[in-house]
Amino acid sequence: MTVMRAADHRRMPWANGGGVTSEIAVSPEDADMHAFDWRVSMADISHSGPFSSLPGVDRVLLLIEGEGMSLTIDGARVEVTSDEPVRFRGESEVEGWLDEGPTRDLNLMTRRGRCRGDMHLVGGPTLSVEPAVDTTQLIVVLAGRWAIAGDSLALGDCVIVDAPLVLNGNGRLAVVTITAE
Repeated sequence: MTVMRAADHRRMPWANGGGVTSEIAVSPEDADMHAFDWRVSMADISHSGPFSSLPGVDRVLLLIEGEGMSLTIDGARVEVTSDEPVRFRGESEVEGWLDEGPTRDLNLMTRRGRCRGDMHLVGGPTLSVEPAVDTTQLIVVLAGRWAIAGDSLALGDCVIVDAPLVLNGNGRLAVVTITAE
């Protein structure tokens, strides 16, 4: 089992220079924005504005803190909630609008043609996960208190599933899956 602590996440500027993100995990390890196959990150958004253009990348975004955000994706308005991830292409023209103050979101980016990914939400008190063949699975703590094998997990901590595991706790987790194409 590999646990990646929030305090150790690499902080990086957004591609458009409009903010900073905390990179939770990336493949290949230490890849930059032009060379990753997939990337999971958390972004703090303090003001409305355009999203970075990332041609050839598929994106999944989930609101994890804040009062809400709307996106305009290629002219269509989409509400971003903490209940359902929003999916869009990196080359789409995207503008973000904060409803009532700053937000934090969880992002999954996958390089089209190399891999595909998705995320879904789960809650406690117990989550059992088995590794899947040819699939990378990550569990990201979004809220609450969680533990795995007696080790406490905090907001932003991530567990890479490489063996059967059981998480116990309460709150919310994101299960991220990435499959090679």
